[in-house]
Amino acid sequence: MNNRVNILLVDDDARNLDVLESILESPDHQLVRARTADEALLALIAEEFAVIVLDVRMPEVSGYELAQLIKQRKRTQHVPILFLTAYYREDADILQGYGAGAVDYLSKPVNPLILKSKVGVFVDLFRKTRALATMNRAMETEIEERLKQLKASLHEKEILLKEIHHRVKNNLQVISSLIDLQADRLTDPVVRSLFKDARDRVRSMALVHEKLYQSPDLAHAELGAYIRNVMDELFLAHGATSSKIRLRMELDSVLLPVDMAIPCGLILNELATNSLKHAFVGRDSGTIVIELTCVAPNSVKLVFHDDGRGLPTEVDWQAAGSLGLRLIRMLSRQLHGDLALRNGSGTTFELRFDLPAGARDSSSETKAVGDAKRQHSHR
Repeated sequence: MNNRVNILLVDDDARNLDVLESILESPDHQLVRARTADEALLALIAEEFAVIVLDVRMPEVSGYELAQLIKQRKRTQHVPILFLTAYYREDADILQGYGAGAVDYLSKPVNPLILKSKVGVFVDLFRKTRALATMNRAMETEIEERLKQLKASLHEKEILLKEIHHRVKNNLQVISSLIDLQADRLTDPVVRSLFKDARDRVRSMALVHEKLYQSPDLAHAELGAYIRNVMDELFLAHGATSSKIRLRMELDSVLLPVDMAIPCGLILNELATNSLKHAFVGRDSGTIVIELTCVAPNSVKLVFHDDGRGLPTEVDWQAAGSLGLRLIRMLSRQLHGDLALRNGSGTTFELRFDLPAGARDSSSETKAVGDAKRQHSHR
């Protein structure tokens, strides 16, 4: 790399230029001569300069006027200018030089050591500035390359995560189908029912992976949409029984990490399965209502209600040993939630839990203008 620095010498007198060259001559310097303002401006267009040594008394265009032209150009406005003159007598002349953009003002005959020292300061500053700019460009290039690598790596990880969710979903669906096939071959209705329940639980877990596979956010599932899918699949699986039951869902939109979405789906799966089996026995119709509400910026309320016959009064649901109720209690604790039962005019379970840091309530804007909820009905 050529480390020579350009210095522009501007004087209408060739003898003065010879003197300046003899003082400033150095293997590290490229001295460029200009005897007119036009020559100086052309040189500034062609090259980059560390400093300009400029004579004040110039024909046609004075040194002051040339300095002002130089400072008006964006590329050259920061080039330091040293004025040389043998004619100034008043402070006003010096102030005019500084006003034109000069960084210093020296009188002729110039002291060679002072001139070399002052020019050397600006040459050194120019070199350091140029080196810093080179380092900055190299750093920007490296940062840009690192960002490209990170984006490529992130894209690969996203593809991998999508593939993982896809494969998990497929494997769970295979397991669900195998359980279903095995259940169809069983003759004991109780055992067959247990197999069907296991199938529904596996299917519920498969659905959240399907949602994650379809979502641009691979870490969170939209709970409202997930609940709809779980209930649609469950009602479809229960065929003739569920066809008599009206399902109404009022669901805010909430994003949850997968380790919270799955327990919510399983809890609703257990509650709805129990309701479809036992709540409406002997009846031709009934209603199940599911509500998902953001009750605070970081808190969610999930309500399951049916208008069936309710739990028997002698059943202590918090101590009951049935697998379904045990799962509901266990999954509620996993969510660090508070689960309550209201028995009467049917059965109502209410679960409240807090959103984790980073989870987003994507319905907050809708709530702000009217707490609107999307509704869905299924018969």
